[in-house]
Amino acid sequence: MRAILNTGRTIWQGQAIEAGKDLKLYVDAAAIVYMNPEMMRKLGVKEGDNVKVISEYGDVVVKVVEAKEALPEEMIYIPMGPWANRVVRPNTDSTATPSFKNVPVEVIPTDEEVLDMPTLMKKVYGKLGQI
Repeated sequence: MRAILNTGRTIWQGQAIEAGKDLKLYVDAAAIVYMNPEMMRKLGVKEGDNVKVISEYGDVVVKVVEAKEALPEEMIYIPMGPWANRVVRPNTDSTATPSFKNVPVEVIPTDEEVLDMPTLMKKVYGKLGQI
């Protein structure tokens, strides 16, 4: 299913990042995707299921959370962090900040596991040392 991804800070993500990026608390707060109940129904997923979010920049597996606040139709929201960074536009246009808004993505249900932050970093960036 096609969607538009937006990212940003949440209270829970901010609180969890202060506690420690290697904690389950951080994974639970940032390795998630908020979706409207209607989108969840169309995709055939329920809260707690895993989905893969794919953009032209990469892909990531995150856990579905039902949005408590209204999201525009076909929009999803992933809190800022390493999981969102896998699928946002990395070019900063000399601002030092990637583009965190309005990223076209594909969302598919998956049986793949959500990776914790150290494992995600090793998977993605561990390859750089092998070049």
